Amino acid sequence: MPSLAKFNFKGKNAQAYKTFITQEMLGYNFLASNLVYLSISHNEKILKKYSEHLDEIFYKISECEKGNLNISNILKYPVSHSKFGRLN
Repeated sequence: MPSLAKFNFKGKNAQAYKTFITQEMLGYNFLASNLVYLSISHNEKILKKYSEHLDEIFYKISECEKGNLNISNILKYPVSHSKFGRLN
């Protein structure tokens, strides 16, 4: 498995979905986004839990894409900034 894996979303809600992943994974005690940094400290049990939680989140995102959920209604915080840059 590569030590760094990344995925992206396409579409108008891409940044909101990335924010949603971070929000939900923090609730499961994982610091996560659309990047995955793996190390030898990550055993099969940890990877399985990560994968199961991510599957649940992807299901909710798919419901948003189908129009059954609204991402704005399930985000608890503002959408994260998409890029770092000067603020002044």
